Amino acid sequence: MLKENMGGEDLTVHVRRNNVFEDSYRELSRRSSERWKHRFFVVFDGEEGQDANGLLREWYSIIARSMFDPNYALFMINPGDRVTYMPNPLSHCNANYSQYFKFIGRIIAKAIFDNKYMDCYFTRSFYKHILGVPVRYTDMESVDSQFYKSLVMLFENGIHEWDLGLTFSLDAFEFGENKVIELIPNGSTTIVTNENKHEYVRLVCQEKMIGSIKQ
Repeated sequence: MLKENMGGEDLTVHVRRNNVFEDSYRELSRRSSERWKHRFFVVFDGEEGQDANGLLREWYSIIARSMFDPNYALFMINPGDRVTYMPNPLSHCNANYSQYFKFIGRIIAKAIFDNKYMDCYFTRSFYKHILGVPVRYTDMESVDSQFYKSLVMLFENGIHEWDLGLTFSLDAFEFGENKVIELIPNGSTTIVTNENKHEYVRLVCQEKMIGSIKQ
């Protein structure tokens, strides 16, 4: 349950300790952005004591852990460093994925607004996406170092005979099935050449780092 406090200026958030993420989502997602600016007081049901910032810090900590829970399929650990996280391109398997992402975005914004620490670290490309900054092929190094090296070789050595099968498309494996992602119309039949390789690199990096999560 969520109730307004002190003349409507504060919000008291009641959550069950074993269901913090869902309870918080259910109650807070109904509130306007203006209401989110008000001070939160957190109460764990069945526990005595009032929030003197300690419970609020704990609440943020639990939310941060919960949003990376594999059962939600919202985020995946970055295979490039095994430390940072990136949105899971298969997150759409969760029926509420878009609402959850919106909720998480508001939680992070609230933590910044309240000057509270959240133990969550994302990839550089994801931060750029949030800020509206275009990604560069050099950002790929921290996400997929092997693919990044292949792009460097493409720039340094150009297109050779062994590259003749490279097209403006990507192979993807989703839910046990192979699929082809076209970077441009008819991309699977458009050959990458020395003349268009820079455009290919731009598009393939955008798709691998941003395109699969931009929804």
